Amino acid sequence: MRDGPPVDLPRDSPIGASSKSDAVCLAIHPADFVKSTSEVRGKIVTVLTDANCKGPDRNNKVAKICLSALAKRGRLYYHADRREFDSAMFFDLDAKRLLRIRSDAFGAWLSDWLSINRADPIYKYVLAEIETAALSDTHSTPILPEAYWACRPGAIYLSNGDGHAVKITAECVQLADNGTDSVLFPAGRTLAPWQLTEPVDAFESCRLFRDVHCSAAHGMDLLRIWLYSLPNNPRSKPPLCLPGVIGSGKTRTVKGFAELLGIPFIAHKVEERNENDFWPACDAGGVFTLDNVDTRCRWLADALANAATDGCSQRRKLYTNSETVILRARAWIAVTTTNPTFAADSGLADRLLVVRMERRDDEDTGDAELGAEILEARNAGLSHIVQTLRVALADKAPVPGSLNRRHPDFAEFAVKIGRALGRESETMAALKIAEQDKSTFCLENDPVGVALIAFLDRSGRFTGTAAELCTKLIEVDADLAELSAKKLSKRLVSLWPHLQMALGTAKRRIDRKGFMIFEFKATSVAEFADFETLIPRKPYITSPEKVIGKEPLKLGIVGSEGDLALG
Repeated sequence: MRDGPPVDLPRDSPIGASSKSDAVCLAIHPADFVKSTSEVRGKIVTVLTDANCKGPDRNNKVAKICLSALAKRGRLYYHADRREFDSAMFFDLDAKRLLRIRSDAFGAWLSDWLSINRADPIYKYVLAEIETAALSDTHSTPILPEAYWACRPGAIYLSNGDGHAVKITAECVQLADNGTDSVLFPAGRTLAPWQLTEPVDAFESCRLFRDVHCSAAHGMDLLRIWLYSLPNNPRSKPPLCLPGVIGSGKTRTVKGFAELLGIPFIAHKVEERNENDFWPACDAGGVFTLDNVDTRCRWLADALANAATDGCSQRRKLYTNSETVILRARAWIAVTTTNPTFAADSGLADRLLVVRMERRDDEDTGDAELGAEILEARNAGLSHIVQTLRVALADKAPVPGSLNRRHPDFAEFAVKIGRALGRESETMAALKIAEQDKSTFCLENDPVGVALIAFLDRSGRFTGTAAELCTKLIEVDADLAELSAKKLSKRLVSLWPHLQMALGTAKRRIDRKGFMIFEFKATSVAEFADFETLIPRKPYITSPEKVIGKEPLKLGIVGSEGDLALG
C-alpha cells in the first residue's frame, strides 16, 4: 500500500551523493510504465529489422537502448563497501523493489520486460551493459542497503514486504513505499507483509511470551525491551544470552520473536570449523541465533565481543586472490546455552544481556500450535511495537546513566520503551540488575571465580599475595592444582571489574616490597539479586527473593554438594 506522492530516492544519500543528471524519472505515473515498456520493445524491433545494422554493432545498440529505458524506470546502485558486479542493484520505481542485478529475480524480470529470451546473445549484451553502468559514477549511486528495519535521526522504518514499509516518527505511524527518505530494503531482506491494526501486546496475547519461564521477575522486562529495541538498531547491540536447562524454551522463545517479526529464524551451530560462517550471518541483518552453545570454542568469545560493539570483519573474498570484503555486525545476536563456558571471558560477559530461564513443565502445547497463535497475533503485535516506538521517539525526558555501561544507547532507548509501556521503574530495575548480573554470570562460569567465592564464603575475607591465595583456592578446588601464582594474578586482573561488582569489596595495592596485595571481603552490594543460575553439577551462584534497596547479600554454602548461594 502506498502513501503520498512518488518518493525521491537516494540522490542526496549520506553514503555518497551523486551529482549525475536527471537520467531517472522519479515521479512516473503507472501508465507511463506501460508506455515505456511499449517504447523500448518497439525500438528493439526497429534495430533488429534494420538490414544495415548487424552483428556486434546491432547488439551494442540494443544494449544502450535498454539501459536508457531502464534509467527511466528506476535507478542503479552499487554497494558502498563492495564496488563489484555481484552486489550491484537496481531499484524499480514501479514495484518499489531493490534487486541485485545478478539475481535470478532481476534476470527473469528483465527478460520478460524486454521480451528477449535469456538464451539470446543480445540478452548477454544488455545485461553486461547494465552491470557496467551499475558500477559507474555516471549512472549509479553507492548505498548501504538496509535489512528488515532501519533507523534515521527522528525516524524508524520497518519493512513491509519487498515494496513497502512503515515509517515511525514522534508524530505518527504511516505506511510508505520502500525507498522513502532514501531508506532502501533489498528484496528478500524484508519482514513478511503485515498490516497496521489495533495494537495488542504479544507478551499478553501469545502464550509463548506470556508464560515464558524466566528465573527472575525482571526477565520478561528484559526480553520485551530487547525485542522492541530491534528496529532502533543502535550500532552497538547487546547479545541476548538465554542460559537454562533443557526444556526451558530458550530456542523456542527466540524463534517466536522471528515468527512475530516475520523474518527467517537462523540457528547457527557453534563449532571450531564454522568460524567463517559467523560474520556473513551477522552481516545479513535481522536476528542471528547461536544455538546450544555448550562446548568450548576458541574463536566464539572474541567474535561475539567484537560484534556486540559495532565491530566488523575484513575477509578475503576468494582464496585465489587478495581481494577483500567488509562484513559488518548488522544482526542482533541471541545465544542459547545450558553450559555457558564462554561466559568466563570477562570482556564478553560484560557485553551480554543475560535472561536466565527455567524448565517449562506446566504445558503440553505443540510447536505448531504456538506458531499459529503468534501468526494470528502478528499484525496486532507489530502494531503494538510500532506504536510503542512512536511514543518512545517522542520522549525527550532525561534518562539516568550507567544502566548499561557497554551499551548506553541501548539502555537509554530501552528506558523510553519502558516509559511508553507504563513500566519505567520495572525497566530501570531490570537494567540495573542485568548490569550487575553480568559480573556474577562471568564469575560463576570461571573456575577461579567460583573457587574464590567458595573460599570467601568459608573464611569471610582474604588479604595477601596471589601465591598465598593460590594455595587457598587449590584447597577449595583440586582441579586448580596446576594454577601458579603468576597465572592467578593475571586472571584476577582480568576478572577485576567483575570481582568489584559482584563482591562489593575488592581492593589491590603494591606493598613496599613490590608485591601485589589482594583484599577481598565476602559481601555484595545492594540491588543485586532476583536471578538464578542453571549450571548443573558445578558450583554456582543463586539468589533468594528480590532485595532491591534491602540489606547487602552475604555469601554462604548451601546444599550437600557445596553449591554457592547469595543469601
